[in-house]
Amino acid sequence: MRTAGQLATLPGGITLHYRVQGQPGAPWLVLINGLLSDTTMWAGVLPGLTPRFRVLTFDCRGQGRSDAPLEGPYTAPQMAQDAWELLEHLDIREPWLGGLSNGSSVALELLAAHPGAFPGAVLTSAMARTDFTMRLRLEHWLHCLDLGGPGLQFDAVAPYLWGDRFLEARYQVLKAYHESKKEDGKPFHGFRHQIAGALQWDIRSRLMAIQEPVLCLAGAEDLLTPPWKCLEVAQALPSSRFELVPGIGHAFPVEDPHRYCEKITTYISSY
Repeated sequence: MRTAGQLATLPGGITLHYRVQGQPGAPWLVLINGLLSDTTMWAGVLPGLTPRFRVLTFDCRGQGRSDAPLEGPYTAPQMAQDAWELLEHLDIREPWLGGLSNGSSVALELLAAHPGAFPGAVLTSAMARTDFTMRLRLEHWLHCLDLGGPGLQFDAVAPYLWGDRFLEARYQVLKAYHESKKEDGKPFHGFRHQIAGALQWDIRSRLMAIQEPVLCLAGAEDLLTPPWKCLEVAQALPSSRFELVPGIGHAFPVEDPHRYCEKITTYISSY
């Protein structure tokens, strides 16, 4: 059964929307959204994960039903601090981390800031820094958001987010969902601050300090964070494994939930 979402006001002053699902007493798994997303991005994988894990999903600041402070940008370290305060608030100890894209950046920040607090992580479409090419893309997305709102911004982002077959089959449904953001009443500044917060991100100098096991998954068709970027993360981590996933673009958990669940469950079960 789908449990109701709840709100938690944290010591830093931010209120985050979260949802806990799965088996009481099972290992904890925290799933961290990608940029401009919300907890609905995990809907396809939850049926495969909740029988084995106690799963926490939450909206980072600026996402979904969480607060979107007027002051920005919202950086990965800031989102990681919010996540840490949420874990403390809920008394969640030693959870595994799962992140997609910017959610992987937040997970890396958590691992670097809190050694020994997490058994490990499964990171999808991760990168070690925002390089020049990525910065140009993000700045273009900001421009599109200012000119045409989420609809135009979606047109700019869509070719990079999903593999070709998945996007062709579901383009109209995905576009309609993002167009609906115009009607949900949420101000666009939250989207803006998320994008701006990623412009200068760079964790390369701290990756060697992360000792926990990390599985790095890269879609072979990922045009946004090409596989070599995820490989760069894996090569810098002392205890990691890199896997290339055929037929997948940037958003593995959305494009093939069943295969994603197999990957994450098999890896965590091996520890």
